This record gives sequence, C-alpha cells and structure tokens, in this order.
Amino acid sequence: MKKSLSIMALLVPAFVSAGSLRYEGSSTIGKIIDDAKATYKNSTFSVDVVSESSGGEQCALRKACDLGGVAREVEPKILAQGVVSTLIAKDAIAAIVHKDNPINGLNTEQLRGIFTGKITNWSQVGGTDLPIQPYMVKAASATRDVFAKHVLNGENYGENVKVATPDATMVTTVAKEVGAIGQISFSFFSDFSNVRPLIIDEQQPSVNNPNYSINRPLFMVTNGSPSGEAKAFLDWLLSHEGQAIVKKRFVGVK
Repeated sequence: MKKSLSIMALLVPAFVSAGSLRYEGSSTIGKIIDDAKATYKNSTFSVDVVSESSGGEQCALRKACDLGGVAREVEPKILAQGVVSTLIAKDAIAAIVHKDNPINGLNTEQLRGIFTGKITNWSQVGGTDLPIQPYMVKAASATRDVFAKHVLNGENYGENVKVATPDATMVTTVAKEVGAIGQISFSFFSDFSNVRPLIIDEQQPSVNNPNYSINRPLFMVTNGSPSGEAKAFLDWLLSHEGQAIVKKRFVGVK
C-alpha cells in the first residue's frame, strides 16, 4: 500500500491545474486573448483592457502584469527601461458606417475632411443630405493615434468629433445613427451586421489585404525577455496553431 501511495504522489504534478497569466492593455489585443482561451489550456487568463495600450506599456514596466498589449509602436522610452516587445500580428483600422448609409468608399482626403470637421454632410462626398456625426475612440487607445497618423496628415480632430469609450462600444454607437462614422479595429465589428467598413483609397480593410493602408503592428510586451508561462504562451501564439487563431481577425506575422 505504501509503495502504491508513493507512486501516486509522483504522478500528482502531472494533474496540477494550469497556471495563470495576467494581461493588461489594448482591447484589440484582448480579442486575441479571448480567441486563444478556447484552444490554449496551459494557462488561465486575467484580462484588463480598461487602460488600453498606454496601460499595457505601464503595467509591463511596473511588473504589474505578465503580458502587456500595445496596439502601435512601443514608446522608445519604455523599451529603454527594459521592456521587451514581441510582434504577434498586424491590424487594420477601419472607418465604419451604418449599414443603411449608401456610401461604400472614400479616399483619404475625404476621410480627413470628415474627421477634421471640414466636411459635415454626407452629400459633400456623394451621399444623401444627412449630417455627419464622426466618432473617435478615447485618447488612451492606440487606435486614435494610428488613425490620425495615417489619415489626418498632422491636423487635429475636429471639435464635432465625439468620443466612444471603451473601444468596443464604437460598433453599437455607429449602429444607432445612419449619419455616423467611426474608427475601430477591424476585429471589433466582424460579428455585427448593422455596421460595415468603408473601402478607403479603393482598398478593402481585410485580414487578407496587406495593401490596406490604415494599419498598425500589435505587440505583447514583457518586463525583460519573456520567460516561464508568458514565454510559453508567446511561443504558442507565434506557432502555426497560434497564428491560425490570430488570423481569424488579424493579419498574421508568420
């Protein structure tokens, strides 16, 4: 009996429950975590996306999370303090409109005019006589800066642009107004039928279209080189199996 018990004791570690990983940062990258959880069972996840990309940098810097999510280039001053970034995917930032809006596409100049407040009615870009209500995400979200970098050409957002926060509410906000237009990661509205993305400069935002110009890199950040459970998850995420999960919503990197 004692021998049997000792053998069982040796087997116990094989049945220890999965460890845990704390994620904080970009709500866009949080979608990857949500998708991965269904397949990756070596860890459980605690996910906090309230602080968006800025919070992802800060939590890694303070060692307050195992993985931070940054949906833009990581600030050089953060990297200089020992934070290490790992590229996991690329993302398209779409301009979305209500499904009943007859406009199918815009060029960058027209999009800039709308978000700087110079174009205020859909009739000015070939649509119906309807006021335009543009929406942007909050300042802490990388989506806002990435969109500005690619579209606004150094100009500021117009005073008529309202804020939708958190990012995930952009879809439901635009879905309520026929005259609305919003900016959001392509991943957030793929499951909704009441909004649709605009073609920009004759390019469709898509996980399969690397030529769509409004895009950004998606990084996981750690304090120092990834190790332990964080490294195991990142290695999996960059594997064939992990990238198959990523490519459900984003452009893969492998």
